[in-house]
Amino acid sequence: MHQIYCILNGGKKITAQNKHLLAALQHFFGAQFSIYKSNNPKDAQSFIYALTPECTHLLGVGGDGTFNVLINGVCTHPNAEFFPILGVLPNGTGNDFYRSAGYSKKYDFLAQIRASKFQYFDVGLLHTEAETRYFANIADIGFGGAVVLELQNFRKRFGHNFSYGLAIIKTFLNYKRPKVSITCQHFNYNGELLLAAFCNGSIFGDGLYIHPGAKINDSELKLTLLGKVSLFDYLKNVLKVKRGKKIKHPEAHYLSIAFPIILKCDELLHAETDGEYIGGSSFKIDLVPNRLKLLPAEEL
Repeated sequence: MHQIYCILNGGKKITAQNKHLLAALQHFFGAQFSIYKSNNPKDAQSFIYALTPECTHLLGVGGDGTFNVLINGVCTHPNAEFFPILGVLPNGTGNDFYRSAGYSKKYDFLAQIRASKFQYFDVGLLHTEAETRYFANIADIGFGGAVVLELQNFRKRFGHNFSYGLAIIKTFLNYKRPKVSITCQHFNYNGELLLAAFCNGSIFGDGLYIHPGAKINDSELKLTLLGKVSLFDYLKNVLKVKRGKKIKHPEAHYLSIAFPIILKCDELLHAETDGEYIGGSSFKIDLVPNRLKLLPAEEL
């Protein structure tokens, strides 16, 4: 029997399409479908921790940050038998995981939930000196993390609409490439860093194909490393990256790498996992293949 729970990101207005879908789920499943409105990640995590293994589906209505809360709540759940099928109704700014997973714009959530269909997908894992966090899509250390930090500040003053562009501009003007070391089996790097994107999926930053071809269910972790690349070089290639093309530059590397990977720096580095900020000077990045269940995309 289905037991479906849906967490709404209370900070976002729900689209008409998602309202229609939620109404359809409520109509079809009745008492087997429950909606919970959350205004912050800690509250949502507490709600997930209170759920029992009878929960068959756990849905999020929001963006990448909302889905990041879901996967961390499941992966760290106190009951190891808690293993629901996950899904995300795209209602965020970028919805990059939704696109990385291969969902179509007219995806039939109701039919897939009724059929109890799912696919397994890989989950990334990032450790700092102070925190451990799972990620579904991409962990980015460097420029992207600095943008997310500024984005948090701008959202408090300007709201969601203009904040992302302002955050990119301010970070662009102030960012200086730190010197880092990256080590794993068969790969070493020592030098300046614009960004290191550890990719389970392929798309981040509201539609940028940071690693074309990366898939969430291939048991591989990809690395897009932009070393001594200027921000002007990067911005010159943004349209190409949005079209799914790789940057052609001697300091731009697209790699399939063994995991775990260690990244270290003598100063504080800014990072983000699925759009959620995290800082540190030492990072260990790993991958857990086939860790969670996901409503299947037709293309996969």
